[in-house]
Amino acid sequence: MTDIQHNNVPPGAGWQTVYIKKSRGAGFWIAIGFALFFFLCALLFFVLFIGSLVLNKSFITGAVVKAEKHVDETILEENGENKVAIISIKGILSNESAEGFFLEKPSIVDVVKQQLEYAADDNQVKAVLLEIDSPGGGITASDIIYHQITKFKTGTQKKVVVYMQDVAASGGYYISTAADAIVAHPTTITGSIGVIMPLINVAELINRYGIKDNSIASGNLKEIGSPLKQMTADEADVLKGIINEMYLQFVQVVSTGRNLDIEAVKKIADGRIYTGKQALENGLIDQLGYPEDAIAMTKKMAGLTEATVVRYKKHYGLTDLFGLMSKKLFQQNTIKLDISHLRDRNDTKPMYLWNGYSGNE
Repeated sequence: MTDIQHNNVPPGAGWQTVYIKKSRGAGFWIAIGFALFFFLCALLFFVLFIGSLVLNKSFITGAVVKAEKHVDETILEENGENKVAIISIKGILSNESAEGFFLEKPSIVDVVKQQLEYAADDNQVKAVLLEIDSPGGGITASDIIYHQITKFKTGTQKKVVVYMQDVAASGGYYISTAADAIVAHPTTITGSIGVIMPLINVAELINRYGIKDNSIASGNLKEIGSPLKQMTADEADVLKGIINEMYLQFVQVVSTGRNLDIEAVKKIADGRIYTGKQALENGLIDQLGYPEDAIAMTKKMAGLTEATVVRYKKHYGLTDLFGLMSKKLFQQNTIKLDISHLRDRNDTKPMYLWNGYSGNE
């Protein structure tokens, strides 16, 4: 405010003080805007932090609250109290999770584990139907899922049936052998029993351009599988030994699950793929059919004449939302290079994978 003296006033009125209000400048409002913005950001951080602590620890007024379920059920067919649970296994088999902007997509291994545990705890679930549409993937991921299925069967005495959709090859077939019965759609592609270790060699290309690999290794076999040098006979023997061991494990799993002689399995386990009809002829599956046929077989194996059919899917609750958002906002490494799009499923490692598959992961 500013005091201004005026001479044009009535006689005897004396001095008068007139206050003139200055207008706010643009800088003032910009500063207010920034302050409000940072205040709201701080408030959001605080809410996410407190929310993640409360929901993840599940404490309300000092009492422990049961953790939020991770599985939702969709009723496909309602008929009685007994249930048949459908679990979908789709895409490349991997134990790696994928992050979205707000939610983290768990790995197939984690999802199958959660859903089988949920089915095991539900006394109304009498059998599980696995819908498989996968060309396989990692050897470890395939074996973990196989183990989870066999563990579920042993621990619950509940039946498991597999229904093969478009593709159930290599690792997709490996996990199928853990089931009590396998139904394949007439157009299913399956088989591809074997192991592959993709190795690309560019030694001749880089030599052509005068590029040299000066890597220093501690032993002759330390650089085994390097794309920058020609593979030696010793290196090839080492890798073939690993591949053969994992191949024999695959053969053993098929022999046990399908009740086939090992030598008979080896004759059909040369890596080739089979149609549903060919797989049936070779004893790799039990029946050709459609979803309703697979459901009917599941009920029959569980000794049910009627059942409510439910489909499981991953449940995303407030815990998942708060947990991932707070993780993203508070993580120390806020900037990281994402090169996942530069990698494809042809990793340099042994895999139970049909490489001819070109569907979406």
